[in-house]
Amino acid sequence: MMPRRNTIGNRLIASITFMAFLTISVSVIAMVNWGSLDEQIQTMVDKNMPTLRASYQLERNTAGLQVALNLLGNNTDPVMYADLKQTINDKLAKINAAIAQTANLQFHDAIKKAHETLLNDITVYSDLLYQRNTHLFVLAQTENNITWLHQDLIDELTPIRQEVEWQLTRMLPNAIISSTINDVMTEFSLLQAITIKENELYQLVQEIIRQRQDRDINNAFYFIGYKTEEVSNMSNNLSHYSSTASYRQLLQELISLVEPGGELEVQLLKDNDLHQQITRFQSQIQSQLAYQEELIQTMVEQEDASLNAQNEKTRQAIVISNFILSGMMIVTLFLSVMISIYLVGQGIVQRLNLLSQDLYAVANNQHNATIQVSGNDEIGLLGDNLRHFCRQMQEMQQSNALNLINNTQASIITCDLNGTIESVNPSALTLFNGIDMPQNKALWELFNTTMQPRLQSLFSKSSPLIHQRGCNLTIKQQLDNNESLYLRLDFRLFQQGVLDKVIITMTDITEQENAARWLEKMVREKTHTLTGRNRQLKGEIEDRKRVEADLRATQNELIQAAKMAVVGQTMTSLAHELNQPLSAISTHVFTAKLALSKQREEQLSASLDKIDNLSSRMGRIIASLKSFSKKQSADSPLKKVDIQASMKQALMIVESRAKVQQTTISSLLTHPVDCLADQVQFEQVLVNLLVNSCDAVAGCEERLITIESLSCEAGHRRLAVSDSGTGFSAEIIEKLFIPFTTTKEVGLGLGLSICRSIMNRFDGDILLASNLQGGAMVVLELKNYDNE
Repeated sequence: MMPRRNTIGNRLIASITFMAFLTISVSVIAMVNWGSLDEQIQTMVDKNMPTLRASYQLERNTAGLQVALNLLGNNTDPVMYADLKQTINDKLAKINAAIAQTANLQFHDAIKKAHETLLNDITVYSDLLYQRNTHLFVLAQTENNITWLHQDLIDELTPIRQEVEWQLTRMLPNAIISSTINDVMTEFSLLQAITIKENELYQLVQEIIRQRQDRDINNAFYFIGYKTEEVSNMSNNLSHYSSTASYRQLLQELISLVEPGGELEVQLLKDNDLHQQITRFQSQIQSQLAYQEELIQTMVEQEDASLNAQNEKTRQAIVISNFILSGMMIVTLFLSVMISIYLVGQGIVQRLNLLSQDLYAVANNQHNATIQVSGNDEIGLLGDNLRHFCRQMQEMQQSNALNLINNTQASIITCDLNGTIESVNPSALTLFNGIDMPQNKALWELFNTTMQPRLQSLFSKSSPLIHQRGCNLTIKQQLDNNESLYLRLDFRLFQQGVLDKVIITMTDITEQENAARWLEKMVREKTHTLTGRNRQLKGEIEDRKRVEADLRATQNELIQAAKMAVVGQTMTSLAHELNQPLSAISTHVFTAKLALSKQREEQLSASLDKIDNLSSRMGRIIASLKSFSKKQSADSPLKKVDIQASMKQALMIVESRAKVQQTTISSLLTHPVDCLADQVQFEQVLVNLLVNSCDAVAGCEERLITIESLSCEAGHRRLAVSDSGTGFSAEIIEKLFIPFTTTKEVGLGLGLSICRSIMNRFDGDILLASNLQGGAMVVLELKNYDNE
C-alpha cells in the first residue's frame, strides 16, 4: 500500500507542479500580452487622442475664420468692420493655441509656417479692405458731384432754351431780318447739340463708373477726353452769349472732373488697383486656408490609419492570446483550467472584444454608439477617451447645426424625442422675454401650465409627430404684463447622426389672432345689434301691415263713397231714363188690353215685343248700376279686362245724364283691346272721368266728349278721354291729384286721387293734358295683358 500512496503522492505533486507550471506560463503570457496592450493603449492615449482633439479645434476655428473673412470682404460699414476684425483676431488666436498643441506632430512645422503666412496675408487683406471702403466713400461723393452738376446743367439750360424760343416766336410773325433769325436758329441748334453731347458724356461716365472693374480705364478716358474736347469747343461758341455764362461755368466744372487725368480717372485707377490687390490676397488666403485644411485632413487621416493599425494589432494580440490560452485549457485539469479560462476570458478578453467593437463603430463614424468598456484600468481609460472623442464629434455636429440655427431669423428650438430642450436660438429667446438658455428642461416647461398637457401629448408614441414626422400647434402664452402672445409651433423630425431629433419653428401670430378675435367680437356685437334691429323691424312691419290694412279698408270705403257720389250725381238722369221706358211699357200694356178687348190678337205680339225690349233695356241699366255700386275689395287679383266692353258699361251709366244735358259722347274704340286690371275698379275710373267731362262741358255751347286709343310703347295701352270744355287752369293742374282739391261747387275732390290710386294698383298711370281745341284730356296708361 505504501508504494501506491507514494505513486498517488507523486502524481499529486506532479499534477500540482504541472498546474503551477501552467499557472506561471499563463501568467508570463498574460504579462507579455498585457504589456503589449498597455503599450498600444498608451500610444493611443498619448498620441492619437491629442492629435484628434487638436485637429477638431483647428478645423472648427478655420471654418469660423473662413466665415468671418467672407463677411469682412462683403462689408462696407466701418462699425461692423471693427467687430469683424476683432472676430478674426479671436479665431486666429484660437488657431494658434490649437497649433501649439501639435508641437510633437509631424506636420507641426508646416502648419505653423502656413499659419504665419496666412496671418500676414490676412493683416494686409484687412488693411486693403479698409482702404477700399474709404475710397468707395470718396468715389461715391465724386459720382454725386457729377450727377448734381449734370442736373444743374439741365436746370440752367431750360431758361436759356425758353429765351431762344421766345425770340424765335417774337421774330417770325414780324418778318424780322433773316440774318437775325438765322443767328437765333444757330444758337438754338447749338444749345440742342450741346445738350445731346453733354448727356452722352454723362451717360458714358456713368457706364464707366459701373463697369470700372471690367474695362480699360485709360482707353475709356481717352474716349472721354475726345467727348470733353468736343463739348468744350461747342461751349466756346456760346461765349458771346452773356446768358450762358453760368451754364458754361457749370459745364467747365463737369469737364474738369471727368477729363483724362482728372479727379475721377485718378479715383477709378486707384479703385481698380485696390480691387486687384484685394482679389489677389483673397486668392492667396483661400489657397492658404485650403492648404491648411489639407494638412489637417492629412493629419487626421494618418491618425485614423494609426488607430486602425493599433486596433488591428490589438485584435491580433487578442487572437494569439486566446489561441495559447485555449491550448493550455485542454491540457490542464478540467475544473481549474475552466475556472481560469472563464476568469481570464470573461474578465479581459470580453472587455477587449467590446473595445474592438467600439473602435470599429467609431472608425465608421457612428459617434452616437454607446461605449461599453469602463473601469479604472487602461482599457477603461481607453473607453473613457473614446467616449470623450465621441462627445467632441457630437458637439462639433451640434455646433455646426447651432451655428446654422442661431444665424437664422426664424425662432427655432431643438429637443430630443422625450421633449428635453437641446438648443434655443436668440430669436426664440426673445419670445420668452429674454430668458436664459434653458438647460435640461422639458419643452412644455417654457409655456403656461394650461398648455403643458397638449405639448406633452405630442411626444407620446401614438402622436402625429411620431407617426407622420410632423405636426402643427397654435398656443396662447400669457406674458408678465398680462398680455397674450399667440404662437404657431411647427414640429418636424430630423436625423442627427443615427438619432431622431425634433426641431420646432415658432411664428408669432399675435397680431393675426388679436385681429381675428376683434373681428369675432365685432361680429357678435353687430349680430346682437342686427338681431335687436331685426326684432324692431319685425314689429314695425307688423305695425305697418296693420296700418296698410286700415288704409286699404279706408281706401275701399272712399272708393265706395266715390261710387255712391257718382251714382247720386247720375240718379236724376237715371230716374228719367227709367221713367221713359216705364211710361212706354204702360202705354203698350194699355194698347195690348185694348187690342185684346177688340180681339185684335195680331197687335198683341208687337206690343209684347216692345215691352220685352223696354224691360231688357231697363234690366241692363239696373244691372250696370248694380254692378257699378257693388263694393269691391282693393286686394282682388288683376285679370284680363276688355277695354271696349268696360267702356260700354260705363257709358250705360253716364249716357242718361249726357242725354239730359245734350252732350255727345263719341267712342272711337273700334275693336276689342285687352289690358291687365280689375273690371269693376276700371269701370269706376271711366265713369269718374266721363262724369267729370260732363261737368266740364255743361256750360259750353259745344258739348262733346271723345274716347280714343293713343299710340304707346310695346307692352302698354293708352286710352284718352277728352272734352270740349275750357281745359285745366295752370293754378289748379298741379293740385288736382291732391285729395279734397276740386273746382266744382258740389264735390269732395277725391275722384282723381282715387283714380290715381287705382291706376297705381294696376301698375299703370294717369296723366293730365290738353287737346288741340284747348279742352281737357285725361290719359290712362295700362299694361297690355299679352305682356304678362
